[in-house]
Amino acid sequence: MEFIREYKDFSLITLGNFFFQCGFTSFFLLPLFVKDLGGDAASIGYVMGIFGIASVSTALVSGFLIDRYGQRIFMLLGSALMFLFSLLYLFVSDINAIMYALRLLQGIAFGLFFTSAATAVSYTIPREIRHSCLTTFGITTIACFSVGPFFGEILIEKFGYNTFFLYASSFQLLAFILCFFSAKSIRGVLTGRIFQGFYKVLFSDKFSVLFLVNLMIAVGLGSLVHFFHVHLYEKGLQMGIFFVIYAVAAILIRLVGGKFSDVIERRKIALPALFMMVASMPIAFFVESYTHLILFSVVFSVGYGFAYPTVNTMVIDRAHAGERGTAVGIFNMAYGTGINSSAIILGLIVRDYGYFGMYLSTALFLVAGCVIFTYKYYITAIMGEEVAVE
Repeated sequence: MEFIREYKDFSLITLGNFFFQCGFTSFFLLPLFVKDLGGDAASIGYVMGIFGIASVSTALVSGFLIDRYGQRIFMLLGSALMFLFSLLYLFVSDINAIMYALRLLQGIAFGLFFTSAATAVSYTIPREIRHSCLTTFGITTIACFSVGPFFGEILIEKFGYNTFFLYASSFQLLAFILCFFSAKSIRGVLTGRIFQGFYKVLFSDKFSVLFLVNLMIAVGLGSLVHFFHVHLYEKGLQMGIFFVIYAVAAILIRLVGGKFSDVIERRKIALPALFMMVASMPIAFFVESYTHLILFSVVFSVGYGFAYPTVNTMVIDRAHAGERGTAVGIFNMAYGTGINSSAIILGLIVRDYGYFGMYLSTALFLVAGCVIFTYKYYITAIMGEEVAVE
């Protein structure tokens, strides 16, 4: 309680982010709604993919605007718009332009809120406790997986989709209220071009492979977020248990496993973790019972839980202060592109070749990531890269 009182703004924004993300992850169940309206896998891919395109595009511009005009206004705008667009699904009764428009607008709202909230918290805490506080903020982004979709699936089964949309939108309202009571944010003095330095970092030898591998990691998670629950639904299983195990594993690994990458070379953690993600894909296709589902969830969650933060840390290790914000922004952009935009391609694969084709394609894509990572950080032995020290 003493911490909450002393760092009130950090606490308000972090809790607001948790509720916002609960509402966001609840919409991972939207493919069930699309399927019940008569949509196929391709339709699911289009609906889910358009969100990613909008959120990534918004993130590119919003970071510049947030640094120029401040964070609070965009947190409030993003949460308010997300509340409105989530609520309007109550009036959707067909797969039409309205659904695609709402999903597009949700992506814009997400890009505004998350970029501004992630930036705002860094200004609310002193440097000496910044790492632990940002870890806490990151955990709220993960913990929502065990709340939003888990209870949302129960509500859909017992009360229908209208109750679910009310449930999902209520989280955004709570996020708006909490962020409203945070203090005024810091306004930047940016006057330069939006994309200044962007391409230099994107194609830098220090970062390009890590950005690409992160995109591949996100595709692995995206294949599950967008299609796994529909696959399970056809087998009479529910996906809630996967989200709970994923959230618990990711949180524990961040809290405990983070020490490993400080005493073991990060490449020696990232590569085995990537192979665990590859191994999980065949298991996903052959899930026939909750025992199989638990096995798959553990294998995938542990692999992903080590791979993503380790690659993220490798980016930060190599980024100097003058390019760190851009590098982290591109890293997040690659992740958003992978998890969301891949839905379109994977949806077409499911439609034409079935779930086995989709899981196989995802596994091969992850194998390509392993090969690229191995070539860069093992075969060529470029371990003498310049690492930033701050």
